Amino acid sequence: MSDLPGPAGALIETGRELVRRSSSGRALLARIADLVPQDRWTPDLADAHAAAREPVAPGAVRRALKDAWGRPPDRVLDAFDPEPVAATATAQVHRGKHDGRPVAVKVRRAGLTAAVRSDLALLDVLAVPLARVLPAADTGAAVRELREMTLDELDLEHVASTQRQVRRALRAVEGVVVPAPQLALCTEDVLVTEWLDGEPAPAAERRRLAGRLLAAHEAAARAGLVLVDPRPGHVLALRDGRLGLLGAGVARPIDRDRAAAALDALHALRDQDADTFAAATADRLGLLPRDRADEAHTLLTAVHSPEEAADRAGDLLALAAVATPAPGDVAVARCLLQLAAVVR
Repeated sequence: MSDLPGPAGALIETGRELVRRSSSGRALLARIADLVPQDRWTPDLADAHAAAREPVAPGAVRRALKDAWGRPPDRVLDAFDPEPVAATATAQVHRGKHDGRPVAVKVRRAGLTAAVRSDLALLDVLAVPLARVLPAADTGAAVRELREMTLDELDLEHVASTQRQVRRALRAVEGVVVPAPQLALCTEDVLVTEWLDGEPAPAAERRRLAGRLLAAHEAAARAGLVLVDPRPGHVLALRDGRLGLLGAGVARPIDRDRAAAALDALHALRDQDADTFAAATADRLGLLPRDRADEAHTLLTAVHSPEEAADRAGDLLALAAVATPAPGDVAVARCLLQLAAVVR
């Protein structure tokens, strides 16, 4: 990607340098690795992915739970398995039991929030190269939105509250279940939800269930929430045939009218309806000048893969130069990019 035109190349190089300089950069690389096919991992991605899977010592996990709850976990839970069922760069998940029912206990890695807060100050370095790629946009506001989105994601009590909202919004989506958070047990460092009996869906199964997954994201958006962290490991094939959706509490609010316009634009791309696409992107979203909307429709309907996007990078950057996204569109962009990686 280093051969991209000047402003975009400079933005990517600045981002790489930030990752190298920041203590939380490895966590970011590990999350990217989850979205990239393993045969395309760079050595940096492979190393970060391996490091993120290193488990936290059982004693440290128990101390974290005692600090969160004010009591030892054995006095709060009926049972707790010290062996993690999943470990990521940001947290570790254990199986437990509460009030006789199986639960998932997610414990944030110690010191993570302080490290990320320190690293977020470096985001201001992105403002200059980002402004060169998006000269018509308020890039300062976009960087502030990214900073707030990151901090909200690390606050597991906030995640639990949001997940409850998402669960309610998705109740009408057939065949999809969001695990219920146990709010009384959730803190800034701990997220406790009901346990879903299933396994991460393999790629072929995710493609088969893509319609159901997209319906869930659309229902959330129409309820005013963008699910910003779709990833392969968050899609569970449940033993009862339903689709389990993890990570749903990592969401951002969106104006419902703007969400409806964005969904209409996406449907218009799918249906190759240039007029509806232009009305949605130019008139309702104010994202593009009207005289560039048809060009955008033609270009986007011709791009079906990252490789094709790289081939058309110059054309895409020319459109980016006249785009005027709202700050909240950062969350929408992240959602769409990650969702594409989940269902490809």
